[in-house]
Amino acid sequence: MISSSFALVATALYSFGLSFFETIYISMFLPSFLLMVLKKEAILVTLKRLILLNIFIVMVSASAYINDDYELALLIFMRSNAILLFTLLIFYNKSLFDIATGMQTLRVPDKLASLFFFVAKFVIIIKEEYSITKKVLKIRNFKAKSNLFSYKIYANIIGMLIVKCFDRAEKLKNTMILRNFRGKIYQSKSEKFTKLDLIIFIIIIISLSIKFGEISL
Repeated sequence: MISSSFALVATALYSFGLSFFETIYISMFLPSFLLMVLKKEAILVTLKRLILLNIFIVMVSASAYINDDYELALLIFMRSNAILLFTLLIFYNKSLFDIATGMQTLRVPDKLASLFFFVAKFVIIIKEEYSITKKVLKIRNFKAKSNLFSYKIYANIIGMLIVKCFDRAEKLKNTMILRNFRGKIYQSKSEKFTKLDLIIFIIIIISLSIKFGEISL
């Protein structure tokens, strides 16, 4: 299993390395191909997420294409997709709490790791509250329309989510004070780098060093 700490390091290394590429090569997709082989069950879900994320990328690439800079348009599209595909695959089935744990393993400052942990906690809280609100609206047979009533409902939902988050934040603050919180989240166990991490690291280095299979317009 890929450790969260290595996933963070690998993503940073791979993204930083690709940022210097001015030409697209098939070799830059080698780490993603390896992850697809290791995580076959993640391929379909990852591709669906990638398509959604491509909405913005296509818009940026289209702006370069309209200005007759075809090579730049292709570079933006391919490089962005290479980074996103790798990131989605390596973090597949990892929660935000896993990432916080990985940050602690990498000796990231305690306050920063704790901040990320609490952000992860509140993302989950917001999702739960929103899910409950959706069920309530469904029970009440609410149907979204382009009218003032629907807009008021959406405004009320956003307002309630904000109020509930402030309430939860206050309760969490009091809980952490009672537990003598000193700016560090303690984990029951720490992560260790694995042989699989080493293999993926080597493949990343190879993909960034050996350039073959040039893709051009």
